[in-house]
Amino acid sequence: MKKNDKSKSEGIENFLCPTTDLYITQGAGEKFSHKGVMACDIRGKEKGVRYPYFAPCSCKCIKTYESFGEAIFKSIDKVRFANGIVDYAVFITAHDNNMIAKENMIFMQGDLLGHMGDKGKATGVHLHFEVGTGPDTKLYKNKYGNYALKNEIDLDDAMFIDNTNILTKRGSWKYTNKINNKKYLNLPKTFTKWRVYKENVIPIKKNACGYLNPKKFGGLSYEILGFTDNNSCVVIKTRDYGIVKIYIKKTKASITFSPLY
Repeated sequence: MKKNDKSKSEGIENFLCPTTDLYITQGAGEKFSHKGVMACDIRGKEKGVRYPYFAPCSCKCIKTYESFGEAIFKSIDKVRFANGIVDYAVFITAHDNNMIAKENMIFMQGDLLGHMGDKGKATGVHLHFEVGTGPDTKLYKNKYGNYALKNEIDLDDAMFIDNTNILTKRGSWKYTNKINNKKYLNLPKTFTKWRVYKENVIPIKKNACGYLNPKKFGGLSYEILGFTDNNSCVVIKTRDYGIVKIYIKKTKASITFSPLY
């Protein structure tokens, strides 16, 4: 991305690559500092140059670690990730020699967040960048002794690379113009029974026309055909019951722009 870039689809911010150039010098899970961590080290086109990086979404600075030039940010609202998931984003930047971010500061998408650097444990000038989904901003120590975010994801699943020069062969990168505007209902594998109903009945237990078993299939995803019952139910097409509705309000079902299962 470039300074002041903004990107939304259907009113939801798209999570963008924070740099103008993308050259990955160390990938997820590599070497000592990235063992068990879905972080990447990113530098610009020229080695040693302290290129700027920008806010990939509108976000708040939650915590800083000055000795490492490190900051933890959380998105202000839910964002769309490159893999289609819509959720809160938590991300880490590190090695900035002259940090702009301070705790509780708000940045809008496209604002300058800082510059690549080599502060702390770093070999060469770069940006350490890692992303997690969900609202948890706590760092967890893994079995290798490295700290990581909960629910971390690969950068090619996290960020769209609009207005970024790809200078690396790593990753399967995505652009926002490829966003699928279809929506999908995802039923997690932790459930063995999920009731479905004909469209013309009240969605209560006695009116169920059948059951779905997400656990049997490792989770189930369906294209959403519509919403009903004051948006508490979605309409889907199933193999065994045809077109039915399913109650999702206050459940662990999720809605994304690509199927999870």
